[in-house]
Amino acid sequence: MSGWWEDEPNGSKAVGLLLRLSALILALASAVMMATADDCAIAGATPPTAVTYRDYGAFVYLVWANVAATVLQAAAVYLQLSGAGGDDDDDGGSQVPGVVLVVVDVLAQALLYSSTGAAYGCGKVGVDVCVAFGEQVGRSKLLSFGASVSLGLAAVVKDVSLPFNVWPGSSD
Repeated sequence: MSGWWEDEPNGSKAVGLLLRLSALILALASAVMMATADDCAIAGATPPTAVTYRDYGAFVYLVWANVAATVLQAAAVYLQLSGAGGDDDDDGGSQVPGVVLVVVDVLAQALLYSSTGAAYGCGKVGVDVCVAFGEQVGRSKLLSFGASVSLGLAAVVKDVSLPFNVWPGSSD
């Protein structure tokens, strides 16, 4: 079984893994940040109205898409660490894990890009009435955008050969 710790230069594998992990963390942070954005009550409204992320379909989509992308990236990290998607064509092993890794990457990118775009399409929410709500929504959008960029870079880096080793080889 091949893994990412072999003796050949593996810089792109290590950088890709770091970018996948950062996408996972940023997507999870974005989902949590948006899901907790509900501390706004509009004063003077009849009847008293509370504003939450659930009032906006794009924000609900952002939460669920980021949760799904987090799960997909956890699976991608597992597949990458188990050696799926490697460059070894002569090992005679199954190509299924590599194909699954590509499908997981495409699904996660589609979810992150579409949900981030939908959230930014809502404009500035709560700026005049609910400043804290608007700031929390803004931070969640930025985290989701960061996850999108990180995952896009991970897709690019996996096809670029970086000429350094991260894991030390054998000392003999």
